[in-house]
Amino acid sequence: MASVRVMRNLVYLMIVLVVNTRAMGYTMQGLDIVVDYWAGAGSNETVVVIDWNQTNGPYETSSHAWGFRWDGTAYLSDALAAIDAAGALNITTLYGGDFVGDAFYYNPSIDSDNHTSAGYSGWWWVGDTINGGVTWDATAAGLTSEILSSGKIEGLNSVTNYDEWLAGGDTLTIPTPEPCTLTILAIGGLLLRKRKDV
Repeated sequence: MASVRVMRNLVYLMIVLVVNTRAMGYTMQGLDIVVDYWAGAGSNETVVVIDWNQTNGPYETSSHAWGFRWDGTAYLSDALAAIDAAGALNITTLYGGDFVGDAFYYNPSIDSDNHTSAGYSGWWWVGDTINGGVTWDATAAGLTSEILSSGKIEGLNSVTNYDEWLAGGDTLTIPTPEPCTLTILAIGGLLLRKRKDV
């Protein structure tokens, strides 16, 4: 009886630890992606990754990801506007909304760092991937021309010069769960299975 109570308490502890991890995990293109929050509604889904490349100092995390759902036709500008309205990410645009001016993110419940490209002369690379970030396709047309496809990962990458902009997708990091989070999830699964056997 005592072992059942101990096992139950361990399962509850695992659930609390998993709920309090950095953000929600989501699988797309074979990757477990840490998604900070979701915006929009519909049957289509994409994940938008923003990578600041540690431009303004040593960050705990240099990139974050958000989910966007929609129906019909949508553009990257629609996803960014919805994500901006739904939470702590603040997007400013230039040239009629076609290009990113800055992406400011401060959400201490997830990450204690202030992410911004303000204060330096840089570029924002924009592209997408269909193979989990192995290769990225750049778009120079702008946010209002980048049509979203369900299951495609969109990426924005903060770079400091034109050469980096040309190769910007090569250095874009998709946030995935930390090893300790994966370990917690694995232990939780084993404990639940063991409890079923008791």
